[in-house]
Amino acid sequence: MAPARPIHGFRRPSSFGGVPPVTLRLLIATGLTTLGCVISAHLGLPQILEAFVLQPAQVLPGGKAWKLLSYLLFEGLDPLGFLLDLVVLYFFGAWFERTWGPRRFISFYALSGLLAGLFVALIGLVSPAVAVQPYYGIWPVMEALTVAMGLLEPDMQIYFYFLFPLPARVLMYASWGLIALFMIFHGSPVPYLTAVGGALAGLALSVSRGGPRQLWLRFRAAQIERQLRRRSRHLTVVPPPNGEDDPKRWLH
Repeated sequence: MAPARPIHGFRRPSSFGGVPPVTLRLLIATGLTTLGCVISAHLGLPQILEAFVLQPAQVLPGGKAWKLLSYLLFEGLDPLGFLLDLVVLYFFGAWFERTWGPRRFISFYALSGLLAGLFVALIGLVSPAVAVQPYYGIWPVMEALTVAMGLLEPDMQIYFYFLFPLPARVLMYASWGLIALFMIFHGSPVPYLTAVGGALAGLALSVSRGGPRQLWLRFRAAQIERQLRRRSRHLTVVPPPNGEDDPKRWLH
């Protein structure tokens, strides 16, 4: 199995509130799938776990195309890594779902994971080591979201490893550095290629549709609109003094 993954940063919990519906469904699906795979493996049914894990040779030329997405639902056999990945998914998913809306968020989530899986599947055609390497987990999607955040709101403060505030752009660069560091200490880039693919997918998806500047402007416009809508909730219509029937109204 692939080694443990680094945990990327996110803002303090108080900035997010409740769990949006798509993020909640992803948390439930990932949690139940991982628990089901682990329990079935202990019961002597490893084929259930193997059905979710991505091995590039099983996709190209094996034809098991569903593995290009199913690997995102299994978080591995390490309980601490499993729980921490769910926490990261909660914070990142909640922020992006509120920012982009459910449809765009789930589209980005699925497409970035798909592209990362396809990235290693293509490399597996020319690399025997990659062809048989098992890949799983949401790390590639988190890399893609980190890149998107770094491009869309580069100055937003993100709490790296829960402790250190970093601008989103710096966090993006730091996440790339962590991938390189893991490769160096492991002595091989093979187990971390889905993370590389996720970062590349996030970059490609973020700069599409008019480039990063246009995407950033659309994001800022949507953010300002939401802020104005929230601020207008306390406004009330005040009737004219002395009971006069004046069609004019004042808002306070």
